[in-house]
Amino acid sequence: MRSDSPKYSIGRRDLLMMLLGVSAQRGVGEGIGGITRLQKLLFLLEHEEHVTPAGEGFTFEPYKAGPYSSKLYDDLEFLENLGLIGRQVAAEGTEEEASEIDFTFEDLIEPEREKDDPSGPAPDAYEEHRFYLTEAGVQKIQQLLADEAYKPLVDSISRIKSRYGQYSLNDLLYHVYTKYPDMTTESEIKEQVLRRRRS
Repeated sequence: MRSDSPKYSIGRRDLLMMLLGVSAQRGVGEGIGGITRLQKLLFLLEHEEHVTPAGEGFTFEPYKAGPYSSKLYDDLEFLENLGLIGRQVAAEGTEEEASEIDFTFEDLIEPEREKDDPSGPAPDAYEEHRFYLTEAGVQKIQQLLADEAYKPLVDSISRIKSRYGQYSLNDLLYHVYTKYPDMTTESEIKEQVLRRRRS
C-alpha cells in the first residue's frame, strides 16, 4: 500500500457499510454475497483504490483463502447487533461456488473454530450469506452519501464494485492470487484456484 494513501474521516464500520450499500452505479446497492467475497473486495478497495479507514484499519494478512482480516467479523457482528446490517442465506450459485474451489464455508471463513468442533457445520455444509443494509443502515448511508466530502470514496467503491462485482468467487480469488502473491503464502486452496481457472 502506498504511504500517500488517503485517510478518510470514516471508520472501519462505516466503510464496511458504504461497501455494502454503494452500488456500481453510485446508488444504494443490494449488499454482497459471501464473507470471502467481502474480504477480497475490502482488500482490493485498500490496494487498488488506496482507501484506508481512519484509525485502526482492517490489517489484512495471508490466510486460508488469501487476504484475511479478523476485524471484519467483529465489525459485521457489531453492525448486525445494532440492526444496521442483516444477513440471509443466499440460494443462487452457492453450491457451484463451493464446488468450484472444493472448500467448505467453515474452512474459508472460520479460522478460530477447531475442525473437530461438534457444534460446527457438517464437513460438506456450505452456506453463503448475503450481507445487506437494513432500513436503518440505508438511512445512515444516505446521510453519508449526501456529504460531498465522501464523493471520492463513493467513486472508489463504485469502481471496485463495477470491476469485480460480477466476478465469480473463483475469478475474484484468481485475480487476487495472481496480482498479490504475497497474500497467498498461507492459502490452502491456491493450487485449486489457479488450476481450475486455467482449465
